[in-house]
Amino acid sequence: MVDITTPNFLELLHIISGERHVYYTEMHHAQAIHQHQSHLDRFVGTPRPNVVVQLGGSDPKIMATATRLLEDYGYSEVNINVGCPSANVQHGNFGAVLMKTPDIIADILEEMNKMVSIPVTVKCRIGVDDLDSFDFFHGFVETLMQCDRPPPHLIVHARKCILKGLSPKQNRSIPPLNYQRVYELAKLYPNLPITINGGFTTTEDIRSALDQVDGCMIGRIVMDSPLFLQHIDHGKVYNNRKDDH
Repeated sequence: MVDITTPNFLELLHIISGERHVYYTEMHHAQAIHQHQSHLDRFVGTPRPNVVVQLGGSDPKIMATATRLLEDYGYSEVNINVGCPSANVQHGNFGAVLMKTPDIIADILEEMNKMVSIPVTVKCRIGVDDLDSFDFFHGFVETLMQCDRPPPHLIVHARKCILKGLSPKQNRSIPPLNYQRVYELAKLYPNLPITINGGFTTTEDIRSALDQVDGCMIGRIVMDSPLFLQHIDHGKVYNNRKDDH
């Protein structure tokens, strides 16, 4: 989350819960990685096996070279974020607007995978604007799965986003959640690890989701109450899986 999962906040989460969970950085534009390459630990966060760097961008070459810089610096995983609906992100032609052109995302993924050996995953929504049918969602994922190296992990915010008329904050609450659509996708791709995101605020909800998919990403509840991680740890809700934040 931009301005939330900063390097300092990631350090706090590690103090609270160590490496029991997977932590996601803010989304950084690929160009910014080039600009800050001499001090990425201060700009992005300390490289750790359980820290995933979220990248945004639409130029395959720039995305690929940024990923190479991250790998060389010691980061162990990169995530292409195509779920952010902010106006600034749209203006830069990256984030959720790219879901309308899955071939471009596939090109980015292919180019990145040519340059690095670390995993490159994808975080998306179930739809965008009027492209919100299951057929669209399935076709979007299938395009990525046809890559030479498909994403080894898919993280899905289980609500569509509306690019015009709603703020990023409203896009986290107004479009209705549709967990079932993510669960249906998981049945079609049993060998693709899928993490669900959106609206999870109790350990009971997380435990229920983990009966259907491989992971559960939680954001707002940890932002508001970082010690919620200890409730998860004490409840052992992850059943040998790792929760993502």
